[in-house]
Amino acid sequence: MSSQTRLEKCCCSRCTSRETTFSRRRKKVAKVSRSSSSSSSSSSSGTLDELISIASSDDRGIGSTRRREIESIIDRLLLEEEEKNTKNNNFSVSARWKLLWTSERETLFLLETFQNSLAYQTIDEKAKTLRNAVEFSGGNAFVVESEIEILDERKVNFTFLSAGLKFSNGFTLPVPPVGKGWFENIYVGERYRVARDSRGDTLIVERC
Repeated sequence: MSSQTRLEKCCCSRCTSRETTFSRRRKKVAKVSRSSSSSSSSSSSGTLDELISIASSDDRGIGSTRRREIESIIDRLLLEEEEKNTKNNNFSVSARWKLLWTSERETLFLLETFQNSLAYQTIDEKAKTLRNAVEFSGGNAFVVESEIEILDERKVNFTFLSAGLKFSNGFTLPVPPVGKGWFENIYVGERYRVARDSRGDTLIVERC
């Protein structure tokens, strides 16, 4: 399968209607939260530090052997945040975020195929826009533009608007974007953000 075919597939493969792994996991975590007798005074800072330490040593998720461990820590982080009834709107999600770790196969394909590339997500709440970009060496990039609808302090809907390879000479090779979905912020802090989307993929990013 060619790189272009894979890029086209990455814009057309999102599932928006079925109950996902994320939905099932979140229901399980919510059930545990209702029945848990653990102290609500426990801080999520230690859990977050553990998560960032492991994620930062796992090559952004490329060929990951620690996904199950990372997902388990995120489940724990979600439980702690919900026990504290923490609202993410204490910190704005409007920022340029650098990718630390993801389970999203399309992004990982690009990062592995094009060595020395970096991935970023840029959110503008006022403009209601979201941009995902994998930046390659030489000033080239694969960029996906979306519009967003913020439903509450955690959940955000998105719809793809455009996608394509953008070259440093100004030429753009468009790829038809198809699909929409949502993501939910598990944690938003001054420096880090952790989210899961409607496909059950996980994103850990650092504010630039």
